[in-house]
Amino acid sequence: MPQKSNPQVFVLGWDAADWKFINPLLDSGKMPALQRVIEAGVMGNIATIDPPLSPILWTSIATGKYGDEHGVLNFVEPAAETGKRIPISVLSRKVRAIWNILTHEGYKTHLIGWWPSYPAEPINGINVSNHFADVNSQNSFPDWELSEDHVHPKEQIDELKELRIHPIELTWNHIAPFVPTATREHVEDPKNHELFNAIIMMLARCSSFHNVATHILATQEWNFIGLYLDTIDKASHYFMKFHPPQQKHISDYDYELFKDVMTGFYVYHDMMLDRLLDLMDENAHLMILSDHGFYSDHRRLETLPKDSMAPAFEHSKFGMFCLKGPGVKQDERIYGASLIDITPTLLHLFGLPPAEDMPGNILSQSFTDFKEPERIKTWEIQDDQNWGELDESVKVDVWAAQEALQQLIALGYIESMEESDERLLDQIQTENAFHSAQIKISTGRPLEAIPILEEIHAVKPENTKVLSALLSTHLALANPVEARKYLKLMRQKFGTENTPQLDFLEGRVLIQEVQPAKALVLLKKAASHEVANSGFYQTLGRVFLVCKDWKEAQKVFTKAIKLDSENAAAYHGLCVAFMRQQKFDKAIEAGLNAVGIKHMFPTAHYHLGEALFNAELYEHAANAFEMALTQEPGFGLARKYLIQIYSEKMINEERKTLHQQILDKNMRPQMTIVSGLPRSGTSMMMQMLKAGGADLLMDDIRQNDDNNPKGYMEYEPVKKLLTDNSWLKDQNGKTIKIILQLLTALDMTCDYKIVMMDRDLEEILKSQSKMLGKQADTLNLKLMTTFEQQKEKINGWLVGKPNIQVLHVKYTDVIENPAHEANRINLFLSETLDEQKMIQAVDEQLYRNKKEEKTI
Repeated sequence: MPQKSNPQVFVLGWDAADWKFINPLLDSGKMPALQRVIEAGVMGNIATIDPPLSPILWTSIATGKYGDEHGVLNFVEPAAETGKRIPISVLSRKVRAIWNILTHEGYKTHLIGWWPSYPAEPINGINVSNHFADVNSQNSFPDWELSEDHVHPKEQIDELKELRIHPIELTWNHIAPFVPTATREHVEDPKNHELFNAIIMMLARCSSFHNVATHILATQEWNFIGLYLDTIDKASHYFMKFHPPQQKHISDYDYELFKDVMTGFYVYHDMMLDRLLDLMDENAHLMILSDHGFYSDHRRLETLPKDSMAPAFEHSKFGMFCLKGPGVKQDERIYGASLIDITPTLLHLFGLPPAEDMPGNILSQSFTDFKEPERIKTWEIQDDQNWGELDESVKVDVWAAQEALQQLIALGYIESMEESDERLLDQIQTENAFHSAQIKISTGRPLEAIPILEEIHAVKPENTKVLSALLSTHLALANPVEARKYLKLMRQKFGTENTPQLDFLEGRVLIQEVQPAKALVLLKKAASHEVANSGFYQTLGRVFLVCKDWKEAQKVFTKAIKLDSENAAAYHGLCVAFMRQQKFDKAIEAGLNAVGIKHMFPTAHYHLGEALFNAELYEHAANAFEMALTQEPGFGLARKYLIQIYSEKMINEERKTLHQQILDKNMRPQMTIVSGLPRSGTSMMMQMLKAGGADLLMDDIRQNDDNNPKGYMEYEPVKKLLTDNSWLKDQNGKTIKIILQLLTALDMTCDYKIVMMDRDLEEILKSQSKMLGKQADTLNLKLMTTFEQQKEKINGWLVGKPNIQVLHVKYTDVIENPAHEANRINLFLSETLDEQKMIQAVDEQLYRNKKEEKTI
């Protein structure tokens, strides 16, 4: 297909580059080329995707798809012919990349070193694979061979292979800038050989790929060039531990010798960038980005845990992004970018539409004049045009990339193992499944992750990582009942002593069970441990907010921020804590930090707006509330504030009317539902809520009797809910009793808080039998099984419903500790009830069908 225009877009990938490291270098004038790019365009953070493993992330960058769809889920894959473990290849990718699409559209497209890009795909231009510059013991200099699989077109091999730099070609003068204090004695010391060799290998590798890029810029027509350099990431894993400030476990000898290496590699990347800029037309677009950051401060780890994901623990959650070129704003910052937005943005630069099956967005903030294009359904269409794709018959040489595999082992990304090929294949499959589940969780699809994790757990029940993921995922789904099940399994394995991580997780479970006092005890215990991190204090702060202890919340959120200055949720919590203390200036500062770190954060924008409103900065408050609504249009509280601002503070009848109309149109009815199996204590709960001041929807059609002397408190139309739920939308603010089996018939255009009564099934069946005038001596086991299945099915249906919140309340807990349960229920229902009157409504004399204690 002929090209429609002649744009030029250069994408430069710096794996693991981090603004936190870069900014001091910019301030000191050590990265002038990058400074030129920033001043001529836009810059900002870019959010990574969990798990932050480079092959997965760079394939998401190139395809606009998450890893569970594009298929690259690991550092390794099994070879088709032998089943042996080999480095991940392009053959694992199941969807098209940006270079395939641009080839199809007729653009001259070049690719250099992308991970993974081996074997080289036959795109409309030059393609050198990520193994192009690999060196091993067989590749001695000068007879350094290069397989045809590493280069497309093959006719370019002889010319391109001469651009590679073999490590043996580098002299002391090349590496001296990285270790300026080194002497000959340092170089000859055997204990330093590995690290000096790493510098040489990385310098030769990145220079080889850079040479190919400059060659293409100088000699080839081009519309797109993608250059990926992994050096900053690899150097960080080797040398970030030596970077200033000196860590306690690093010796003076090692610190003085290697403290300048990381700065050296960043500066060298800037020197390479300077040369690329010289060769580029000033009207070309240049995008520079990383897939994640790398901790360079107090969050550096002294030792890595024994975990296949351990190296990723050193990665920070934000990478760097900048873009310059025609139509791009100049010297401005953008917010809310994600790796998944890159392909849609690149397509936009070529005047091509993103696809509906690409979840990302065009980074519209980057452009001076932007109009959202219509999306096509997909780029995964079948036609007879050239997409620059490999023939399916192409197979990877198992041994061609073993040196790269050994380097991954040396860096700690994968384990060196002697097990059978079958065991290795099983490990790869398990890791891929787990990574797929992690991706689904981190991208807002926890329900899809559950069956994957459960399948792994069924085969590997002792896998603690999977148990923890299941527990956390059920918490993400606001399903503390299932979360506690996995917590119990972990407690059985690890006990209760010296288990701060488990204490932390149990604290989170207790929060969702609306037991803040118990959560507080465990979270304080966890936070006092040496391994306490920013997340510990952030969660503890949330509990203090629930308990309205604003000063303690302020203290622990401040601790969380001290441990992680990029913790947007902690800044948000600090904003709320300051605001509740009437410290509005400090609340505003914390709120601005929260949305500056994480722009897509509607609740933070809302609370920032609330602080600004209280500080009488009404115009700024309106902007914050408007942003909250842009990100979450259903945010009714923000809309109410705007109506007040536009009607009382800065009169704007048009905006006021608009927000009022939207609010009136979209205000969803909200109601409280008391549910459970018949005879589970629902009538008792209705009595408590009525005593506490709730507005009950009930009639007197069903009269009280001996089985329910205080009344059933039912509403007759509920019985017909399966065929008619139209009346529900008119019951805003009401409390209604609806049995468990009818919950799936709720009108899903309404919002519900469900108080779910849980009671022992044996007791329920006895009570039901007595009510029906039957003998209660023998249990109907078939009916018991049916009820168990119904409970499981309905509770599963409730999970993940955005308009439904559920609080599980045990019947026996209400009888035995009514004060505690009344407090839980009141907190769940936004503290609208009189707890003392609720407590007084509990009549333990009505607990008549108790389960018989078994004796031995």
